[in-house]
Amino acid sequence: MLDTLYPVHSLDHVLKVYPDINDVFTPKKIVADTTLSFLQGDELPRYLEVGTTYWGKLNLKTKEPLIGWTLHFEDKMIGPPAWTKSNGTVDVYGYVDKEFIFHQKTGVEYPKKEKTYKGNWIMNAITLDSLPVNKVVEVIIKVKGNAMGYPAYFNLTARSPDQPYYHQFNQYHSSFNIFLFGVTFIILLYHFLQYIYLREPIFLWFCIWLVFCTLTQAMTVGFIIGGLAKFRYITWLLIANGIFYSFWFFGRAFIDSKIKFPILDRVMLGLALFILVEILLTTVYVLLLEPQTSFTGVGFHYVFLNVYAVASLIVSIVIALKNDAFARYFGIGSIVASIALVIGTLWSMDLMNPPFRLDPYATGIFLQIIIYSFGIAYRRQTIAKRNENERVVAEKSRSEILRMKDLDELKTRFFTNISHEFRTPLTLIQGPLENAKRVQKDNEIQGVTLSETEFNIVQRNSSRLQSLVDELLELSKLESGKTILSLTKNDIIPFLKLMVYSFESTSERAGIFYEVTFSSDSEIAYFDADRLEKIVNNLLSNAFKYTSQGGKVTVNVDFNNGNLDFSVSDTGNGISKEDIGNVFDRFYRVEGSERNGSGIGLALTKELVELHQGEIKVESSLGKGTAFYLKIPITLEGLPKSAMIVEAQAPTDTEEGYFETFTTLSEKGSNRSKRDLPIALIVEDNEDLRSYVGCILEEQYEILLAKDGEEGERIATTEIPDIIISDVMMPKKDGFALCDTLKTNSKTSHIPIILLTAKAGQDNKMQGLYQGADAYLTKPFASDELLVRIKNLIGLREKLWIKVKELDGLLVDDLSLNSMEDEFLKKVFKVINEHLEDCSFSVELLASSVGFSRAQLHRKLKALTNKSANQLISEIRLNSAFKLLQNCTGNVSEVAYSVGFSNLSYFAKSFKEKFGISPSEVAVIRN
Repeated sequence: MLDTLYPVHSLDHVLKVYPDINDVFTPKKIVADTTLSFLQGDELPRYLEVGTTYWGKLNLKTKEPLIGWTLHFEDKMIGPPAWTKSNGTVDVYGYVDKEFIFHQKTGVEYPKKEKTYKGNWIMNAITLDSLPVNKVVEVIIKVKGNAMGYPAYFNLTARSPDQPYYHQFNQYHSSFNIFLFGVTFIILLYHFLQYIYLREPIFLWFCIWLVFCTLTQAMTVGFIIGGLAKFRYITWLLIANGIFYSFWFFGRAFIDSKIKFPILDRVMLGLALFILVEILLTTVYVLLLEPQTSFTGVGFHYVFLNVYAVASLIVSIVIALKNDAFARYFGIGSIVASIALVIGTLWSMDLMNPPFRLDPYATGIFLQIIIYSFGIAYRRQTIAKRNENERVVAEKSRSEILRMKDLDELKTRFFTNISHEFRTPLTLIQGPLENAKRVQKDNEIQGVTLSETEFNIVQRNSSRLQSLVDELLELSKLESGKTILSLTKNDIIPFLKLMVYSFESTSERAGIFYEVTFSSDSEIAYFDADRLEKIVNNLLSNAFKYTSQGGKVTVNVDFNNGNLDFSVSDTGNGISKEDIGNVFDRFYRVEGSERNGSGIGLALTKELVELHQGEIKVESSLGKGTAFYLKIPITLEGLPKSAMIVEAQAPTDTEEGYFETFTTLSEKGSNRSKRDLPIALIVEDNEDLRSYVGCILEEQYEILLAKDGEEGERIATTEIPDIIISDVMMPKKDGFALCDTLKTNSKTSHIPIILLTAKAGQDNKMQGLYQGADAYLTKPFASDELLVRIKNLIGLREKLWIKVKELDGLLVDDLSLNSMEDEFLKKVFKVINEHLEDCSFSVELLASSVGFSRAQLHRKLKALTNKSANQLISEIRLNSAFKLLQNCTGNVSEVAYSVGFSNLSYFAKSFKEKFGISPSEVAVIRN
C-alpha cells in the first residue's frame, strides 16, 4: 500500500527477483508461473552477476492518485566515473488481474524519446501517474546491465514530487572529476592557442594528447557517454585509450628523439603503434562478435594494456637515464604515468586495490597534465636560453669571422704593399744590370760595365732594400717585446742637429723651404742614439717625400719637464679624415697612390716611440699639410726601467737616405730636336723609375715625363704622344683613371697605353684591361719586353691605315666601325668628301670641323695613318679623280676642278706621281 502521506517508500522488501541466465523469460511467464525460484529484493548481493538479465515482481496498491510520483532504480555507487552509471535497459510492465495495462522503458541504452521519464539520463525511473486507484497492480520488471560491463541493479523506491531524487542532482561523480575536466580543458585551450601562434609540432602533439584527456574527463562527468544509446563502449574505448598512443607521439616531439636518439625513437613509436593496433583490433572484435564486457574490460584488453604499461615503464626509465635535460624530464613524467597505469590495469583485472582509494587512471592523467604543462614551459625557456646562447655564440663567431676576414684583408694588403715596396727597388736594380748585360753581349766585350747613373741607381736601391729589411726586422723585434733601449748620457742637441741639418741638401734639390728651430744649444739627456736616429730620419724623410717643390718643411725642437718635444710639419697635400687613423699602420697606402703611403717607416716610428714610453700624434688637413708631434722622455724617471745604460759613443754621420743626387733625364733635358722619332710619354711618380724607363727608351723615342696622372693627362692631350707608359698607383689621378680618361677622349683614344706597376694580381690586370689599357707589365720587368711591346702596339696603328688605303678612303661609310679611332677617321673622311670641290679647303678648316687643333690633328693622323693632314686631303682628292676619270664623268679639267684642284699643271703632276700615268692616259687605258 502506497500512502501518499509518506513521500518516499522503499520497495525492496516486497520485491521478488528472478535471475534469467539464458534470457528466456517473458512478462507473462513471470506473472503466471508461481513455481519460479526467486531472491528477496532486500537480500540481494551488492553486485549482481554481470551479463545476466534479472526480472522483478511486486504488487502495488494506492488509495489516491499518484500524480507526479515516480518509481526509481537507485544507483548506490556515488563517486566512480559516469560511464559506470545506469542500467542498460529497464522494461516495466503493469498487470491488473493478469490483464496488461502499461509498459514503460528507462535505462541509458534506450533512446530518450522512448522513455516516459524525461529526467537526467542517469536516473532510471518511470512515472506512476497511470497507476489505478484501489486496485492491486502487479508490476513486472526486466533489468539488464549496461554496455560498459556493469551489472544490473534494482534498489526500488517510490517517490513523491516533493522528493524526486534519491541524492543531489549530479552527485554521481566526485568533485575531483569536474575539477580535472575544467583544468584539462583550460590547459588544452591555452596550448592550442600557442600552437596557432607558434606552429611548433610539440604543441600540436600535446594538444592531441590533451584532446583525448579532455574528452575522457568529459565522459567521467557524464558528457558524450550519456547521450549515446548505441556504441557507448566503442566510443569510450577509442577516446579513453587514445591517451596512451598519443602520449608517445607527444613524447617523441618533446624529446626530439628522432634526431637525438634514433633507436629509442623507434621503440617509442613501436609502443604507440602497439597500443593503437590493440585498440583497433578490440574495436573490430566488439563490433563483429558483440562479446560480454565486464567492468570496461573485454577479452584480453587489460592484459595487453598491462603489458604495454610495463613496457612503457621500462622505456621511461631508459629515457630518464639519458644525458639530455628534455629526455630526463619526459622520462620522469612518463615513469609516474606508467606506474599509475600498471596499478590501474591490475585494479581493472581485480588483482589489487589502489592505495588510498585513489583512481589510478584519473590520478595518473592529472599528474601528467601538471608535469608536462610545466615541462613545456621549461622546454620553451630552455630552448629560448639555448637559442640566445647560440645567437650570442653565432654573433661571436660572426665577429670572429669578420675579425679574421679583416685580418686576412690586412695581411693581404700588407703583403701586397710590401711586395710593391720591394718591386720598385728590385726593378731599379734588375733593370740596369740586365741592360748592362745586354750591352756586353751585343758589343762582345769581356766585362759588364755600368754607367755612373746606373751604378748610383743600383746602389741607392740596394740600400733602400737593406733599409726595408732592417726596418721589418726591427719592427718584428719591437712587437715581440724582445727589444730594450740602450741609453747613453750625452748632449742631445748636437746629435739632433747632425740629423736634422743633413736634410738641407735634400731641401735644396727639391726646391723646398726648410726651417729648423732649436730652443737651446745644449741639453744633457739619456737617449738611445740608434732608435732616435730612426725616428727622426723617418719623420723628416716622410715630410720631404710628400712636399712638392715650393713647399715648406718645419722642424721644432724643445724640452719640457724632462721630455723631448720634437715636431715636423709640411705643406704637402695632407691626409683625409678617413685615412688619418691609418697612417701608423704598416704599409698603409692612400688608395690609388704609389707615392702616398707610409711604408713601414711610420709604423716603426710609432713602435720606437712607445718603446721610449713616449707619445706621437698626427694632425693633418687635406690640401694644407701634415704635422707630427713627438714627446719622448729623456730622464731615467720617465724612460722604461728595463733600459740599459751604456757608455757614450761619438755620433756617426747620417745618410740622407733616399734623396741622394743623381743625374735625371729631365736634368739632361729631353731632346725635342728628335722630331723624326716617335714620342713616348712616361707617367710615374717614382723619380728613379721614371728616369730609368726614360733611359731605356731615349735611343728610339722622344721622351716626355710626368710625375702624376693629372700632369700625364695634360701632356697627352696637348702633345698627342705615340705611346704612353704609366704607373697605376700615383697621386692626384691613378693609372686606371688616366687610362679611362684618355681612352674616352677622341683626341687621345688612339694612343696605346701600357700600365707598368707592382700590382701583379689577376684582378688588377683585368681592371686595367677593362679600362682600355693595351698592355699590362708588372715590376720587375725586362727592358727588352717593354721595347717589344711598345714597337708592336705602335705597329698595330699602321695596319689600320693599310685597311683604309685598300678602300681608297672613299668607302668609309660602308665600314663596320666601332672604335673611337675608326669613328674619328670616318668623321675626317666625311668632312674631306663634303669639301672635295672646295679648292680653298685647308688643314685648319678640317681640324676645326673635327674639334682638334692643327697640331693635335697632325699628331693623331700621323699616329693612325702615317700621313699628315695635307697628304690625306691630297690622296683622297686624287683617288676621287682617278675613279671619275675611269667612269668618264668629265674631261681632265672638269674632274680636276671637281676634286678641288685649281691648278691643272699641279693636278697633272700630282696625279702622275701617285698613279704613274697622266690623267689623260686613264681614258686610253680604259678603252
